Parts: sequence; C-alpha cells; structure tokens
Amino acid sequence: MNQAQPYPAPMPAPPGPNRWPTWRILDTVVTIALFAVYSVVLLGLLYFSVFWVMATDSCGANDCDYDKLGTAYVLNDLAGGVVFLVTLVVAVILMVRRRPAFWLPLVGGVVQLGLFLAAMSQLSGVSPA
Repeated sequence: MNQAQPYPAPMPAPPGPNRWPTWRILDTVVTIALFAVYSVVLLGLLYFSVFWVMATDSCGANDCDYDKLGTAYVLNDLAGGVVFLVTLVVAVILMVRRRPAFWLPLVGGVVQLGLFLAAMSQLSGVSPA
C-alpha cells in the first residue's frame, strides 16, 4: 500500500549566487582597458602613417626608393592591424576558456612597437639625402 506522506518533501535549497572569482573579474577589466589603450595607439600610428608620403617630397624624377615606402606601409598598417586582430581574437578565446588574457595586449603592443621601428627604419631609406 502506498500511503501519502503527511507533509510534502522539503524543497531543495536554492543555488547560491554564481559569482566570478575576483581574479577573473580583474583580468576582464584589465584586458578590456589595455585593449582600449592599444586600439587608440594603433589608430594614432595609422593616422601618423598617412603623412609618410611627405618623405618623398624632396625626390626628383627617380631619386627615391618607393619600395621602401611601400614596405613601411605594409609593416605598420597591414601587419599592425593583423597583430591587433589576432591578439583580440586569442584574448576572447582565452577569456571564454576562463584563462588569463591580460598579457595579450601587452605582447601585441610590444610587437606593434617593433613593427613601427622597422617601418621607421625602412622610411629612413626612402629619400636619397
């Protein structure tokens, strides 16, 4: 015989609040802030590169090495944009997998600085003076 219980079964305890660990909150905030700074610096470098064409102002008919100017644009603009996008995508993947990602904009900034210095080196050889 199946008798009904005099009282209903107690309700299970509600689940506790699902809080992120402090390190994850801090990592997210720092990563976003560093990528914001990195994007502003990258936009500044892209704007600065618009004026590189003035390096050819002192050139005569065939005096300048325009290949070096093109290489400088590729290094700074194209490669710099690719580095930014790759670091951003990898940071999102790491954050989804709950891994620290604050170091990626720092590494991207160092690579961007290296690309900028390489572009400046190429740009210095454009004009024959």
